Amino acid sequence: MELRALPNSALPKLAWVAQVNRTNRIVTLQHGPFVEVRRSFFIEGVWNGPFESGDFGETDCIFGSGGILSDDSIRFVTSASTTDYLYSAEAPGEVTVSNSLPLLLACMRDSLDPRCQEYPEICDSIMKGINDYRRDIPTKCGTVRRLMYRNLDVSAEKISESDKKMPPSFKSFEDYRDYLRDNYARIVANARDEARTQSLDIWSTQSKGYDSTAVNAMAREFGIDKVFTVSKAKSIHHLAHNDTGILPDDDGGEICQLLGLNCTRINRHAFADEFDDEYLYYCALHQNQDANLKEISLHVSKVGILLTGTLGEIWYTKHCLGKRAFLDSEMRRWDLGGHGMAELRLVVGFIHLPLPYIGGRRKTDIVNITESSAMDPWRLRNGYDRPIPRRIAEEAGVPRLAFGQSKMGSVVLFSKPSIPHGTALRVEFFDYLVNEKIMASYEALLWPVVRWVNSMLILKSERRFAVIHYTERVIAKLTRREFHFKLRWSKLEGALFCFCVNRTAQALCQVLLRAWMTSDELPVKSGTGNTLQRMG
Repeated sequence: MELRALPNSALPKLAWVAQVNRTNRIVTLQHGPFVEVRRSFFIEGVWNGPFESGDFGETDCIFGSGGILSDDSIRFVTSASTTDYLYSAEAPGEVTVSNSLPLLLACMRDSLDPRCQEYPEICDSIMKGINDYRRDIPTKCGTVRRLMYRNLDVSAEKISESDKKMPPSFKSFEDYRDYLRDNYARIVANARDEARTQSLDIWSTQSKGYDSTAVNAMAREFGIDKVFTVSKAKSIHHLAHNDTGILPDDDGGEICQLLGLNCTRINRHAFADEFDDEYLYYCALHQNQDANLKEISLHVSKVGILLTGTLGEIWYTKHCLGKRAFLDSEMRRWDLGGHGMAELRLVVGFIHLPLPYIGGRRKTDIVNITESSAMDPWRLRNGYDRPIPRRIAEEAGVPRLAFGQSKMGSVVLFSKPSIPHGTALRVEFFDYLVNEKIMASYEALLWPVVRWVNSMLILKSERRFAVIHYTERVIAKLTRREFHFKLRWSKLEGALFCFCVNRTAQALCQVLLRAWMTSDELPVKSGTGNTLQRMG
C-alpha cells in the first residue's frame, strides 16, 4: 500500500478521511494539521508503545484513531473505548474511512436522511457494548458503517474486522492496579515522545466523586499539565434551562491540592453565555450531556490528552450494580455521559482517554476483585461504594471523607426532544424542519410550552410533579403493564442529530472541494468515479 497524504489546515485539527483504491493500492489521506503522518502509518492518538514503532494495531491501550500500512493492506485502528468511532463506506474497488461522520459524508457527497426515524436508536445502541450496537447508519444514498473498538482491515482481496488483544486476567488488586499504572506510564511516554512532530499536553478533570479522584491519584506521578473542575453539580430537580439556585458542591479543588495538582475552575453553565459550537455536540449524539466541559476549550491551545473517568461504573460493587451487573467483556454502559465529545474533540484538538477502559474488558475479574475480602478495608457498604478507586486514592494520600461520599454529576441535561439552546442555531433548525415539511412554521412558537410539559414528564417523582407520577402508577396498575405519558414532539427525536451532521458535512464538502482544486494531487479514479466527480 502507498500512502498519499494531503494536509489541509481548514479541516478540524485531528480529523482525517482516507480513500483506499483497492485496485492500485493507493491510500489517499486528507487530514487536519495535527494528525501525525509517517510513511507507514498515521495517527491522532496515543498508545502504550514507542511512537516511531507505529505498533498500535493490536493493543488494547490505544486512544484516538489511525491507520497502519503494510505491503498489501491497511489496518484502520479504532480507540479502545466506546467514546469514539470510525465510519466507512464501500464502493466497487474503493473504501472510504474517516474518524468523523460529517467528514465521511462530505467526502462521499452523501447526507443523513431527514425522514429516518432510527437515529435515536442507533445513537443509544452504543450502550449495548462492542458486539450489539447498531453499525449501519441510513443515509440518503444508502448506508455508512460505524465501527467501535474493533479494527478494519482493507486489502485488494477483502475487507474484514480484527479484534484488539485481550488484556491479561487480573487475580488481585495489585495485578489490576499495576496494569493500569504501567500501561498509562507507557501512554504518557508515547504522548511526550520526541519522535512526534508535537508532543501532547495532558489535561484531566476532577470532581468529588470516585472516578476522577482515582484517575488523578494514579496519573499525577507522570505529570498532568492542567486539571479542570466544575464547582457545582447538576440539580436533581431541574433541567439545564433553569438549573440555577443552590446546587450541590462538586468542587474538586481540595482534592487537587492534596494531590499537588493545579486546578482550573470552569463554569458548567458556560453554554448559556455563548454556544457557537453547539452543533458539534449533536454531530455525535442525538441527546448530548457533555456541554458541562465546554469551557475547557478556552483554557487550552496545544493538542493534548483529556483524562476522564468515563466507564467508572466498572468499579461498583455487585450490590450497587444490581441488575446492571453485566459480567462480560462487552463494555456496556448505563448512559452516554462522556460519549458526546467525539466530534468536538477533533475541532478543539484533544484525544479522549477514559482511563477505566484500560483493562476494561476484564470486567468479571475487576468485579471479583471488588467483592474480595482483600478490599474490605476500603468498603463503605452503602449505595455509593467503589473499593478499587477508593483504595487507589487513599493510598495516594486522599483522606476518606474528601471524596466519594455521595453520588453527584455535572453533566448538562436538556429537555427532550433535543432543540438547540442557542437562538441562532434554533432558528436555523426550525427553518430546516419547515423546509423538510417535518413541522409547520407556527409549531415553532409552541416550543416553550412543549419544553415545560416535557420537563415535568421527565422530572416527575413522589415529591415533584407528584400528580403525574401517581397517575402513571394508577394507570399501570389498572392495565397491568408499565405506563408513562408520551413526551410531546417525540417525532423530532433524532432530528437535531441529522440536521447538525448534514450542516457540518455541507461545510466540510466545500473545504474538500477547495483543497482538490488547488492540489497537484488528483483523486485516484475507481470503478465508480473519483471523489472530485462525485462532489460535482
